[in-house]
Amino acid sequence: MRIVQMVPALSLGGVETGTVDLAKALKTRGHHPYVISSGGTLVAELVKAGIGHLQLPVHRKSLASLALIKPIADFLERERIDILHARSRVPAWLGYLATRRTNCDFVTTCHGYYAKHFLSRVMGWGKRVIVISHSIGRRMIDDFGVRPERITLIHRGIDLSGYPFSPDKYDRPPSGKLTVIHVGRISPIKGHHDFLKAVHLLSRRLPNLQAWIVGAPDEGKGSYFRNLTSMAESLGLGSGVQFLGMRRDVPELIRRADLLVLPSRIPEAFGRVLIEAGAVGTAVCASRIGGILDVIDEGENGLLFAPENFEDMALVMERLLLDRPKCKALAHALRKKVEQEFNLDQMVNRTCRVYEEVRREKKILITKLGALGDLVLAVPSFRMVRHRFPEARMSLLVEAKLLPVIQRCPYLDDFICVNRSRGRRMAVELARVAKQIQRAGFDLSIDLQNNWRSYLVAFLGRIPRRYGYRRGLLGSLLTHPVLEWNRDLAPVEHQFQVLKRAGVLRYDDTMELWSEPDQDRASAEILRNPSFASPPRPVVGLVLNSSPRWPTKQWPVERFSELARRLVKELDCTIVLLGTGGGQPLAQTFDGVAREYVVNLVGKTTLTQLTSSIKHLDALVTGDSAPLHIASAFGTKIVALFGPTEPRRHMPPGASHIALVKRIPCQPCYRGRCVNHETLKCLRDISVEEVFRAVARQLA
Repeated sequence: MRIVQMVPALSLGGVETGTVDLAKALKTRGHHPYVISSGGTLVAELVKAGIGHLQLPVHRKSLASLALIKPIADFLERERIDILHARSRVPAWLGYLATRRTNCDFVTTCHGYYAKHFLSRVMGWGKRVIVISHSIGRRMIDDFGVRPERITLIHRGIDLSGYPFSPDKYDRPPSGKLTVIHVGRISPIKGHHDFLKAVHLLSRRLPNLQAWIVGAPDEGKGSYFRNLTSMAESLGLGSGVQFLGMRRDVPELIRRADLLVLPSRIPEAFGRVLIEAGAVGTAVCASRIGGILDVIDEGENGLLFAPENFEDMALVMERLLLDRPKCKALAHALRKKVEQEFNLDQMVNRTCRVYEEVRREKKILITKLGALGDLVLAVPSFRMVRHRFPEARMSLLVEAKLLPVIQRCPYLDDFICVNRSRGRRMAVELARVAKQIQRAGFDLSIDLQNNWRSYLVAFLGRIPRRYGYRRGLLGSLLTHPVLEWNRDLAPVEHQFQVLKRAGVLRYDDTMELWSEPDQDRASAEILRNPSFASPPRPVVGLVLNSSPRWPTKQWPVERFSELARRLVKELDCTIVLLGTGGGQPLAQTFDGVAREYVVNLVGKTTLTQLTSSIKHLDALVTGDSAPLHIASAFGTKIVALFGPTEPRRHMPPGASHIALVKRIPCQPCYRGRCVNHETLKCLRDISVEEVFRAVARQLA
């Protein structure tokens, strides 16, 4: 794999050292690691190891840093990077936005106890969010809304070859000074004030005590450092406290010390210095807070004290400094735990496992919010996507009322339902759905709806790769748009243009649909009832109100009535009347047809009952409507009557379908209201004789 880690800088520090250690380990395992940072003293180690480094000012907390997104994205594309692993907030924002332009996956590691504000939330937006302690994991779940399944706990690890263990250091009495060491950046949260007070208190009882403070102040924290030195002088500590600054020999300094103290005031993310002390065999004590508790088991491998309580700290320090056998026992126990749980190989193995899972796992959202017929026509696309991504977890964003029709589809794993409405309620619903999509963590979306709603929810759901036809202003929210809208393509072929953009290359427009077994049995009893005739008569369905919102799609009902009489008289057919509740008055036109030959289901079926009824027909006569596509999916013979719409664009796949259309000058018009001086001429020109012959041909 080709992996980029991003950190603000590569100066000396726990996060930076861990970044370099991981990069080196990845290279030895045959991967191709890179690091992006603003530079620093550790860059030389990367260069020496033959690891690529891109120097950019990714540490700057400024809107001007957004200009770095393009060069980062270009680098990811040029080097064909698989994973971008961000370890801090500013690099995470830049990396997150850059990966939206590429096929690179985004991973984060949370190294800090981040303040709860929007700019910190990006650390929870990785496809996987690595946390270095249980307390950080809890923080990301409770305060940043990261789903537990997206979080992976990987403790920090160190290369033990760089930390020689001193098993017998406490077997000898101290020679000269008793040394306590504090390692960490010079910052108020590291508890330096409390540490100095504890040293001052303890120095009265242990006159041979000295303290080393290792670390440099954060940028802009120079006044805090000066305040510390002044405090040491005012307490009369003098040479008893040494400020050693930033050092490269930290393991050796810790090894020489008698005790390491970590007096953090706020929860530590982890406390790498504790495992460094354990590795070299130095006893430790620390604040009872945060990720420290992942390392220290109190009384077994170290001692803990109350945070911000210098008196408690002094008592614990004194107890250890005066009990060298206790120090030895704790140090040996901590070394054993470091070997078992905090070694570099274990950290690298778990991190590589995360990388592999991220590359292997795909979560795909397909959006189809249209009408019933459009949903049925999308089934071949579901199958084609499944064939291309057999191990992916595929979810469908669908209108809630249509779910019963599609929920048995074997190509889909999950469904996200939308209750479509107008006005303010619609905005609330879209926000709810976007939040649900965001929490699910999809890798890509395939938009088969292509309207402003579908564009918006995928964007707000933070799906990194969004495929679809670009239409209107919000079409610019797609990351991988299809620009050409070919109106001459058949419906499934039209969808396939989007699928090709997403990497689907195998075309298959076979229609499918799955009915409810209970509904199938009920429909068979109604439509295939032996009491109708023996042997059974052919069963022909007539859809009276093809599309209530498009009266221009409806063949005149008197024509349907005349057709029914001829089918009964000449072909001995059973007639099934289908349609919505609004078509009930139309069904009264069939009172002249022998009652025993007519089954009136207009307005009497649910969607699942409708699909099962169409499944049991021998033939269906319909306009351009949902029953047309349902019949195609079940292999029911079709005679389709097209008026204002174009058969090439809307006829479902199938070799035996018959489409009747009259090519008059205004056809196709795609209007819901006819403007021809001869109202509905395109449909009225389709004669009963033509339709009768077409049905007879289908039944034959």
